[in-house]
Amino acid sequence: MKPLLDVRDIRTTFQTNDGAIRAVDGVSFTLEAGRTIGIVGESGSGKSVLVRSIMGLLGPSATVEGEVLMDGRDIRQLSRLEARHFWGPEIAMVFQDPMTSLNPVKKIGTAITESMRFHLRLGGAEARRRAIELLEQVGIPAPARRLDDYPHQLSGGMRQRVTIAMALACSPKLLIADEPTTALDVTVQKQILDLLHDLQREFRMGMILITHDLGVVSGRTDEVMVMYAGQAVERAPTSTLFESVRHQYTAALLRSIPRIDDPSHTRLDAIVGRPPDLRTLESGCRFAPRCAAAQHRCLTDEPEFVPHDVPEHQVRCFFPVGTPEGHRALSDNQAAGHAAGGAPPSIAVAG
Repeated sequence: MKPLLDVRDIRTTFQTNDGAIRAVDGVSFTLEAGRTIGIVGESGSGKSVLVRSIMGLLGPSATVEGEVLMDGRDIRQLSRLEARHFWGPEIAMVFQDPMTSLNPVKKIGTAITESMRFHLRLGGAEARRRAIELLEQVGIPAPARRLDDYPHQLSGGMRQRVTIAMALACSPKLLIADEPTTALDVTVQKQILDLLHDLQREFRMGMILITHDLGVVSGRTDEVMVMYAGQAVERAPTSTLFESVRHQYTAALLRSIPRIDDPSHTRLDAIVGRPPDLRTLESGCRFAPRCAAAQHRCLTDEPEFVPHDVPEHQVRCFFPVGTPEGHRALSDNQAAGHAAGGAPPSIAVAG
C-alpha cells in the first residue's frame, strides 16, 4: 500500500557566519494514513527542523535536499501558489508555543475561520458555525463566546486547544504536532495529548508527534523514530522499541525518565556530556563521546542505519543494547574503571 507520506533522505543545511551547519542529515521515513509516528530526541537533535523542512517553512539561509512525497506527489516541487492551497487541506501543523503562533491582535474566531474561507470557500456565517463546532470539539467551554476573545484572554491550555482547532479547520490528511505540550502543566499536557490521540483516530489522519520525552510517545504512537545530532539513530514500532531498545542513546533517554515508584529525592539519571557541535563534527558515531559502550571503532567509523532483529527495527550502532557485542563493550569499559553513563575518558577526550 502506498504510504501517505514518504520522506526520502532529507538533508537540511544552514549557512551561518561560522560555516555550514547540517541540522538534518539523511533522514528517511514513511507514514501511512491513520497512523502516528513519534519523533524523539533532545533539544537540538533536528526534530523541528525536519518537520519544517517537510513543510517548507525554513528561511533563505536553509538548503533542503531530498524528496517529500505526499500521496505520491513531491510537495517540495510545488510552486508558491500551489503550496498556498496545499497547506491546510493536506498538511497542517500545531506549533509548540501557542502564544507566539497566534496573532495577538486577531480574535480567535478570525484566526480559525480565515483558512476555511480561503480553502473551503465558506461564507462568513457558515465558517463561524464550523468554528464553534471545532472549539466545542477540542473542549473549549462557551465556544460561541470565545470566538470574540483575543489570545491573551485564554489560558495556556485553551490557547493550545485553539491552535489544534485551527489545524483541523480544513480536515487535513496529515497533522504535525511539534511539542504541543511545551510549558503546560502535567494535567493539561495529558488532556492535550489525549485530545490529539482521539482526534487523530476519529479523522484517520496521519500524525507526526514531535517530543523530547519517550514517555510521551508510549501508548500514543504506532512507531517511534529517535534522532540525535541530525540523524535517525533508531526507528521501530512503538511496542518493539520499548520491549527491545537497541541504541545506547535510546536506552539513556529511557533511564533519564523519572519513575513514580522511585524513593523521594532519588537523583535523576542524566546523560553525561552534551550533543556535538554540528559545525565541527568529527568522524565516527556522533554519540560516542557520551556512550557507556563506546569503543575506538566508534570514533573512526560511522555506523549505518540498518535493520536489527526484524526489518522494521532499524538501528545506527555497532554495539547495540541487549546484544553480546553490546554487553562485552559495556563490560570492558566498566572493567577499565569507568562507571556507566558516558564514554571512557580516553574515548571522550579523543572524540
